[in-house]
Amino acid sequence: MKFNFMQVVRLVGMVLAIAGIIYALEFMERGIAVWFWVLLLGIGFVGLLYTFRLTQRRMAREKRERERTMKRSAKRRQSK
Repeated sequence: MKFNFMQVVRLVGMVLAIAGIIYALEFMERGIAVWFWVLLLGIGFVGLLYTFRLTQRRMAREKRERERTMKRSAKRRQSK
């Protein structure tokens, strides 16, 4: 599987966000720190879903294009 640089950055950010949430819940009183890490985790998750969908669309488009070119070449061979 091919990894995009931004996917790796988002994944690392999500791991840090989980660690941040655990740290903030354990050692800090309730406040903005917990919500900051929750927001960072959410942004990373949405970003990963978005890039996954873009990758799937691109792969499907390339597959359709390959099938079309194969059909065209097969029709040209038959007509000759």
